[in-house]
Amino acid sequence: MRPKRPTSRSSTRWSIPEGRPMLTHHRSRLAAAWLASLLLVACGDDQVTDSPDANAPDTDVLADADPGDTDAHDAGDTADADVNPLDELPEGPWPIEERGHFNIGYSYTKIAYLPRGDGEEEREIFISIWYPTLDTEGHEARYLNAINAPAGVLRDPTPAIDQAEPAPLMVFSHGNGSFSVQSYFFAEYLTSHGYVVIAPDHKGNTFSDTGGAVQLGSTVYRPQDVSAILDWVEALPEDHALYGKISPSKIAISGHSLGGFTTLANTGATLDMEAVDAGCAANTISNRICQIFENDQNAIFAEGFLDDRFKASIPMTPAGAEVYVPGTSAIEIPTLMWTAGRDLTLPNEVEGDPLWEAMQGSQHRRIDITDGGHFTFSNLCELLGGAVEDLQDDGCSPTNIGYEEAYLVINAYSMAFLRLHLDGDTSYEAMLNGDDPLSDSLVFDRHE
Repeated sequence: MRPKRPTSRSSTRWSIPEGRPMLTHHRSRLAAAWLASLLLVACGDDQVTDSPDANAPDTDVLADADPGDTDAHDAGDTADADVNPLDELPEGPWPIEERGHFNIGYSYTKIAYLPRGDGEEEREIFISIWYPTLDTEGHEARYLNAINAPAGVLRDPTPAIDQAEPAPLMVFSHGNGSFSVQSYFFAEYLTSHGYVVIAPDHKGNTFSDTGGAVQLGSTVYRPQDVSAILDWVEALPEDHALYGKISPSKIAISGHSLGGFTTLANTGATLDMEAVDAGCAANTISNRICQIFENDQNAIFAEGFLDDRFKASIPMTPAGAEVYVPGTSAIEIPTLMWTAGRDLTLPNEVEGDPLWEAMQGSQHRRIDITDGGHFTFSNLCELLGGAVEDLQDDGCSPTNIGYEEAYLVINAYSMAFLRLHLDGDTSYEAMLNGDDPLSDSLVFDRHE
């Protein structure tokens, strides 16, 4: 059973283990580089003057869209109203080594909920929403209402989801000091294959909040943000274009770095608070991680954040070994853990290996990208990796896996895992076991 969830309404990095040769000002530079990369590269010639968090959400089109409006699908005024445009798509399942046949819609809105541990104060967070569409014309989307999205991503188009076959849902949690759109390559790929993807801007832990510093005080709210998103989906009003179009039984979660910590929390990893308190008192747990537990929130961490609505989990270079080992043994939800053999931020020997070794059950799998780094799982290497020395050191150098190859393997194997555990398609077992791998950079493991 999951603990009582907060009620909701509509409206990257983890710390380096002590001793690692990377300082706080480096983290600030990396986070600043991430923001600059989006603003300078993704925006092209457009000028961006507003902070993403300062912009009011622009979701009226999505909220009021008529899913049966054939004009939105380039069908023309004389289109046969009885023709379902979804029937014109190639028969699925579509090959997972390439993008699917749906176009990409994007919306950005705000939700609010009452969290545990904050008295009666309501918490408001912005969320990015990607969803499949057949529209080919419309307003080009701006991620976070401030940053030009890649070409072809439309703002608030008509969803292309058959209510008789609702779309699976992926919730993605960003890393420390980042944004909901940090791994848009992953969100767009899933959406092209028919998924709805929702990613929160974790208030108190975005770049706008931290300026790139590692600030973990909001860690207690991150898993609650995720559960609040599911509550929001369940409570969508009938006039919302996504009402009834998101499957309640095909829900997955993913997250990168500190988002991986969030993913582990939401899927049942437990904390032994007596051991954590003792470790912090004895300085056997790093001071930075101990700061998480200095805000009188320990009872909430002890209660846990398991949300049993999630049916599959894909943490990417997750953090938390110092407090979640052996607690990951409690995770029962099928989990695909991604790690990187050359991760300097969260090295395998410190984070990935112990987290993985503590897990139990043949439903869990691990894929390690041997020549990947910490930022292999974001869009950073594509956008600015070659221009920032610190990024090159942690995933973006010429000797690391190229970002295009990385996107291919992350997307394809994640989709194989989702099709196995959400759709029950066992034909992907061999692929996930490492047969005929898509890259020589991959090492596969599975618990017995």
